[in-house]
Amino acid sequence: MDKPYSTLRYNSKARWLSYWYQISETIQQNPSSVLIIGRGSGIVENAISIIAPNIKVTTLDINKNLLPDVVGDISALPFKDSTFDSILCCQVMEHIPFEMIGDILKGLSRIAKRFVIVSIPQKRKHLKLEIDTPLTGKRTVVLKYPFSKKTIRSRHHLWEINRGVSYREVMKAFKNHFNIEDTFLNEINCSHRFFILKKR
Repeated sequence: MDKPYSTLRYNSKARWLSYWYQISETIQQNPSSVLIIGRGSGIVENAISIIAPNIKVTTLDINKNLLPDVVGDISALPFKDSTFDSILCCQVMEHIPFEMIGDILKGLSRIAKRFVIVSIPQKRKHLKLEIDTPLTGKRTVVLKYPFSKKTIRSRHHLWEINRGVSYREVMKAFKNHFNIEDTFLNEINCSHRFFILKKR
């Protein structure tokens, strides 16, 4: 496995919450098969296999050193139509030119039977309010800086939500291929935005 994925610095507390959302959202859909695109640390696939051993998990990554089940490219998915009940594609799309995302989503829709779970960085400044009262219980409200920067400075990401590409553009791309069931932020770092997409 590549060293960055096996360090505590990479697997931060905030990233563990993102792992939890990936695992929880996948298991809630009660799939019999799941494709994980972008194997990374392998934590999510291992947790799903332990918590829900009835789910058949397949991993795909372009990096053969991560030892995925299938070495392949998200832009040319080597699977038949409707192969997987659910697909998990988290922290992957920002490494691909946004101009290609429409074709990527078309490919995901082709091989998915039901749902696709996506997360994408959204790292603009924010205001986070946490409220805990007997009447409301614990609530977290996150207000993101609403304006988009036209450029992004990153060694690894070609774009992020509101950095290079607007939130509206991302939503439009998803709506062209899926119904958006939900979208939410990781409430610890407020920079991983999840999208739960349902195949039409």
